[in-house]
Amino acid sequence: MDLVDSILKEGIRSVSEEQYLEFIEEAEKYLEGKNLVEKDWSEFLVVGDTHGDLESAKRPAERSITKGLPIIYLGDYVDRGNDQLENLAFVLSLKIQRPGKVVLLRGNHETERINRSYGFKRVVKTRYSSSLFHRIVSLYEKLPVVAVLNEEYYLAHGGISSGVDDYKDIEELEHREEGYKEIFWNDPGEEVDRYEPNFRRGGYQLYGEKAVKEFLDRNGLSMVIRAHEFYPEGYRYYFDKKLLSIFSISNYRDGNQGKFAEVNGRKIKLIDN
Repeated sequence: MDLVDSILKEGIRSVSEEQYLEFIEEAEKYLEGKNLVEKDWSEFLVVGDTHGDLESAKRPAERSITKGLPIIYLGDYVDRGNDQLENLAFVLSLKIQRPGKVVLLRGNHETERINRSYGFKRVVKTRYSSSLFHRIVSLYEKLPVVAVLNEEYYLAHGGISSGVDDYKDIEELEHREEGYKEIFWNDPGEEVDRYEPNFRRGGYQLYGEKAVKEFLDRNGLSMVIRAHEFYPEGYRYYFDKKLLSIFSISNYRDGNQGKFAEVNGRKIKLIDN
């Protein structure tokens, strides 16, 4: 935890590459290393994209610690923002501190290809080296892609996958499979019944109300909570509130309002971030 304290107090330049590498090695021990996590949490916080915006990750964490609530982050910790290495270190430190109360899911920006295009690789190489970048990329493989909470809520960065009927089958997906990647790339679409190609993303799938309802009914679940898309108001409900999409960074674009969610049984409170 000394490394994160140094970053928060003195900045990323107070930390050597060796120290950051050692921190990554330590953090990896606490990650689940499997695709699917199931928890019996009935009350918890959910955070959407934070994209290198440290304050967007910190505010929900402070509420989580103060109220003694578990917290789940839905991915996209790096790329675009001003504090990418800092933000990644912060969320990993939460996992080390409270391993049974923190879940970090993998987003589509926890991939080498996207990090090359959207800035994180450049950030790491400018401050440190390619060696650290590749070590972080290997860490991504240990992040789960789906959490099922209280046998009610299905949480993922993108959502459901066209190749998965039973959510328990997610555990067996190979990381190179399209069905695995769809979980952090797919988007909901009001104009779609089940699945259609997602041309806006250049690939993967849009999924519609029938696909979501059938998936939830088949698995005895109530709701999908996901991230992956920007909304000026910080959230959007879809499909008669069977799906909630959250974006947690404020002032990301045109003075938007970021949100995170506090879930208590069937009640969801959306909180300004």
